[in-house]
Amino acid sequence: MYSILLWYNWPYVVSDIAPYGDVAADMLLIERAQHDWLLTGHYSRFGFNHPGPFFLYLRHLADVLFGHVLPSPYSAQLLGIIAADALFTGLAAVAVAALAGPDWRASAVAATTPAFVLLIQDNGVGVLAHPWMPYELVAPFLAFVLLLAATAQGRLWMLPAAAFCGGALVHGYVPLLPFVGLPFVLVLAYLFRRARSAPDPAGLPARPLVLSGVIIALFVAPLILDMVIHPPGNLARILMAAGTITPSKGASLGDVAAFVAQFWWPVSFIHSVVPVLWIPAAVGVALAWWDHEARQAVAHVAAIAALMTLLLAFYAWRAPGPLVPFIAQFYLGVPLAVVAVTAAAGLKVAVQWAPRPVGLVVAALAVLLVSMGAFTSPGQHIAGIRVLSSGTLAHLGDSAHEGVRINFDTHDHWPMVAGLLLDLGHLGVPACVKAPHLAVLFTPERICTPSASGRNYEMIASSACGETCFARSDELGVGLSLPAKVPPYPLGRLLGFTSEDNSGRPYLTDGWSIAEGGGTFSDMAEAELVLPVEPIADSDLQLRVKAWGFIHDEQPRQEVEVIANGQPVATWAFTMSDRLGERMATIPLDVARLQQPLSIVLRIPGAASPMELDMSLDARQLGIGLQWLRLDPVSSKAAAPN
Repeated sequence: MYSILLWYNWPYVVSDIAPYGDVAADMLLIERAQHDWLLTGHYSRFGFNHPGPFFLYLRHLADVLFGHVLPSPYSAQLLGIIAADALFTGLAAVAVAALAGPDWRASAVAATTPAFVLLIQDNGVGVLAHPWMPYELVAPFLAFVLLLAATAQGRLWMLPAAAFCGGALVHGYVPLLPFVGLPFVLVLAYLFRRARSAPDPAGLPARPLVLSGVIIALFVAPLILDMVIHPPGNLARILMAAGTITPSKGASLGDVAAFVAQFWWPVSFIHSVVPVLWIPAAVGVALAWWDHEARQAVAHVAAIAALMTLLLAFYAWRAPGPLVPFIAQFYLGVPLAVVAVTAAAGLKVAVQWAPRPVGLVVAALAVLLVSMGAFTSPGQHIAGIRVLSSGTLAHLGDSAHEGVRINFDTHDHWPMVAGLLLDLGHLGVPACVKAPHLAVLFTPERICTPSASGRNYEMIASSACGETCFARSDELGVGLSLPAKVPPYPLGRLLGFTSEDNSGRPYLTDGWSIAEGGGTFSDMAEAELVLPVEPIADSDLQLRVKAWGFIHDEQPRQEVEVIANGQPVATWAFTMSDRLGERMATIPLDVARLQQPLSIVLRIPGAASPMELDMSLDARQLGIGLQWLRLDPVSSKAAAPN
């Protein structure tokens, strides 16, 4: 299995690839292992990390072993991904061989079915050698189902392997905890009950139980260490998320049924079992009818599959967000396990009837599959990120050592930002991003601090580049430019800061988040605006805003200091009963003339993160949220905007 996947993906192993998106985000997280404890897993779209670093450390180990001889960290980590698939396929093969019975010839032939099934499923799709986490979970889930079924048949020596697969699965994806924990406990309870009801009750052997306990403890250890080293830890964020993202109303029965069924019958070749696999499965069921051991093997896997299907239905009913296939891609391992055990059962019976012809047929199929298959993951080599990073390097010139600070306004651009951060780091350019609310994606180390040095760059849509972008990738749809020059501000003009009217965005500098429906919130303890006032003021100025104050039970009053050109001019207060409203500040003429453009800093000593307050998973340091702003001469009688 390893050799086949390595052969087909060798062009990627020897290529200098600059990834983006989820893959780049995972690689940024893996970089933490080079200088710190890596105690969490892949990021979640809900603002936390999945429980553990097992899959990330596999990739880090491959990087340590082979990164110095391969052209890119991606190349080395791809070796780790292929090795993981081969490892779990091997464990599945052991389980199938045990299910096939004591006949070594039948067991040897049957053991090939997990690899056959996975390769046929992967032919032309290329998800086995792909670094996206949902794809990485299919092979271990297949192995877990088969190992648990073999354990339930009385082969307790397989329990440690099942514990290993289960621990890896939970590390990779937190919703898998019930899929692993409940079946594991039920199988153990079944074995204990059967041992006690035996004519000569002797209990269960202690060694597999102890070894399984040790394996589980090793997988739990990073979670505990994370709570100790980084209190309250990622586990606390997961528990908080569970209480905030669970929908009040579940999905409909029809939606749940369609969601589960798509993994069994072809909807797409990535998420559904390939139809051709049901042919050997059907033949295997027919042949297994003639053999008691084969029927028992199929029955035990079918029972585990039925339990997993019930759990998936419940998960789909209560899942947050839309029922998209990737949230349960791991479950594809269940129908594949059913196909593998039924095909293995049929091979077991066939080998007993005609061992040599069956062996020749299996060997011929293997040669045919290997020689005519296609197990290469598409879309791995996209040149766009390297275009952006090379353009950045050229634009920096001799200042590359100073680094860059990247800003972006459109959330859809984060995949390209992640790739750019990663590639600039590999090129020796320090890089950070102005997005503290996305630290779970980019890692805290890659978030710009107020004191971070470097040249400021903006990532914008390539269609908006015009002549301003010094680097542009139409393939990715983005470009890089210097921050746009702040346009003159005519006195009396209303600036909006909502997603519907974001005309004030060019005037915001540091300390601001992205525009939302209710306005743009500060995400640091200080947030600044610059206003090149035109014409030059010849009287005092009146600053008027409509804004939110971030108020919570532990701090029912939020004060905002208004500082113009370095001089305090007002303090605004927000309370529980007055958290949204207009505020004003008068800027004396002598202060307004201290510098041009006019600098307005909003200092919020009480800025706080909703995550720290157990309110939500929002990690931003919220203080004030602007809806609109207007600056007028004091003599102006302008009416307030609606």
